Amino acid sequence: MVRRCEFCDSPVPADATICPICREEIAEETLERILPMLKKPDAKEVRFMGTGERMKGVVRRPAVAYRDIGQRPDIVGPFVVILFNAAIIAGLFLTLSSKVTASVVINATTMEIVNTNVLLSPYGGHFFILALISLLPSIMLGIIYLIIGTAFAHFAFKLTGGTGGKMKTLAIVGYSMIPVILVRLLAIIIIFVVVPEYPTIVNFSDPRALVAITPDLVNFAYTSNVWWIIDILTTGGFLWTGFLLIFGIREAHDTSTLWATVVAILCTIVLIWTFWQVH
Repeated sequence: MVRRCEFCDSPVPADATICPICREEIAEETLERILPMLKKPDAKEVRFMGTGERMKGVVRRPAVAYRDIGQRPDIVGPFVVILFNAAIIAGLFLTLSSKVTASVVINATTMEIVNTNVLLSPYGGHFFILALISLLPSIMLGIIYLIIGTAFAHFAFKLTGGTGGKMKTLAIVGYSMIPVILVRLLAIIIIFVVVPEYPTIVNFSDPRALVAITPDLVNFAYTSNVWWIIDILTTGGFLWTGFLLIFGIREAHDTSTLWATVVAILCTIVLIWTFWQVH
């Protein structure tokens, strides 16, 4: 829904302070007065930001960062987010694996056995290889989700009067997933600190043993109360993503802050519902 002048009812840019038709001064939106953090940047054109600066900016200064993204959308940032997500998922697997202790024979003659962390054992390489192999499907899934998410969001934006192109929508969706990445980083720390050890007597010298224990390891994590905490934190990450979408929708599709908030809330509801259904 395009913002309109309160005096002459002409369509005006979302960040306009003066109507280009009747030249009357347009009042600041009510939502921006209630929540000053949603206020639009004063500068119509912001300086160019690199990918790294944009990724930091959407967390620290989203209004300015999304103005730059809306003016100069890119695909590099969203792809970097996908790579980070794949690496963090591999890190989650390795962190869970670090909780597994195995009985290892250290002296074949005396059959002396010690319990050790499997990542530090002679069989630890199996886990690192599996983590590396998991990167590719994680990247592919990330690309698929980005494409599907962009298509859904772009349809929603256009349906509600948005004017931006698909590239802008893709950039917005990609950068807006950074909070979920941060939450998953926090999840690694929580698992490392809180999840108890998982003892096993599996002989990891047999490669088939790794395949056999992986479902048990995942089930062990999912039945832990810690995973419930991580799910709640992830839901919070999606709420943060929805908040960032307000800035992105407003800048890329030239809508009012109020209408961008309404659309962002709808997108957030779909994101959270999908997460819990798939979960």
